[in-house]
Amino acid sequence: MPLSGPRAYSVSNVLKNFIGFYICEEKNDILAICETIPFEKFGNRNLPNFHDVLIFNDIVNDFFQTKPIEATLKYMPIMIWWLTTNVLPMRPNELLLMKVDCLDQKNDGSTWLKVPRIKNEQDSPDKTIIYEPIQIDNKTYQLITFYKIKLVELDIEDEYLFPRDFYLLYRKKRKSQAFKRMTLYNFEYLLQEFYNEVVEKIYAERNLERVKPGDTRHFAIINMFLQGFNMLSIARMAGHDVIATQENYYSHAVHFSQSYVYLLAQKILERKVSEPMSYGFIGWRREAYDRGKIYNEHDTTNFLIVDFGYCKEAPHLFPNTCIEDCRMCDNYVFKPNLSEYEEGIKWLEDYSDLLNQRINEILLLMKEQCSSLDISRHPNSKEILKTNSMKLVQYMDHKAIIDSRLMEEQRYE
Repeated sequence: MPLSGPRAYSVSNVLKNFIGFYICEEKNDILAICETIPFEKFGNRNLPNFHDVLIFNDIVNDFFQTKPIEATLKYMPIMIWWLTTNVLPMRPNELLLMKVDCLDQKNDGSTWLKVPRIKNEQDSPDKTIIYEPIQIDNKTYQLITFYKIKLVELDIEDEYLFPRDFYLLYRKKRKSQAFKRMTLYNFEYLLQEFYNEVVEKIYAERNLERVKPGDTRHFAIINMFLQGFNMLSIARMAGHDVIATQENYYSHAVHFSQSYVYLLAQKILERKVSEPMSYGFIGWRREAYDRGKIYNEHDTTNFLIVDFGYCKEAPHLFPNTCIEDCRMCDNYVFKPNLSEYEEGIKWLEDYSDLLNQRINEILLLMKEQCSSLDISRHPNSKEILKTNSMKLVQYMDHKAIIDSRLMEEQRYE
């Protein structure tokens, strides 16, 4: 059966490595054939709908932060997987190789995680495992520490963070297995149970496109791209041997940003808005606060009159505390006169379109920066990417605020 271009190239590499240490008469002929196989890239990975991913993210965070430990303990590996692999581009098999002594706290208070990396040995088909220390936030450190304490309380002692004995606690039929740790098959089964028992039964989300264990590695790379990491850093963190174009991740990033804005706009409409990001777009749920109620005519009596509505700012502070545009301000109440209503809607829509254009321009600029080795090696490359990332987050948050006003008026398309 003929192989696809990328698969043929991969098989030829394995064969070349094998021939490197296995002596046979046809060695030179085989190597000559392998050298004729051109390098071909794999196409875009089919990732689940990002809107569904963000809903799943909210469910994971709500479940583990609000439900009793008796309900959440079984699925603790899911939370650790979601937190770590959405920030660190790890393969599922690398996650499952994590040791129980993976945590470290330095004298300066910083917290670290020893992450397994599977590396190919040169001139050999063998793979080695290298453990790299990566700094993590205190919240993730505390979660893994809590999980480790629970393993001790359950009298489960093993070298791995995800021992098979823990997985077997929740199985009716306990099948024997050569591995002491959870396998990828075990983890996939646990994830499907989480969808069935938690996502669908508890949160009544029955039509979400499901995330696969390997998807989060790609989410992490998109996360890094959106946060302004250059291509060299992304390639190093992802364990890529070849620095290839970031085109695939750029196209995913565009769809992700659109989904993020839409979902955040819905949350704002529900009177919740998020604090600025600190640990990426997926991971710990960002804290929310109440944005107040919908104002009626009586409430607006003491408000200041501005374009197509009112301002809630104290008169003695106005306009010294004003931002560049009322449409993005928390103190702004969109409530135009009936005769100006359509003009006011157009005023909001125009700004939403402008912000969408700015988001796409920033994403395109970041893509070009990430894809260029010359720019990546520029001494100011890191600062430029971080600045653009901050602009991107600002534009996305501003568009979510504008779109939430349009949703409130039922004029969002």
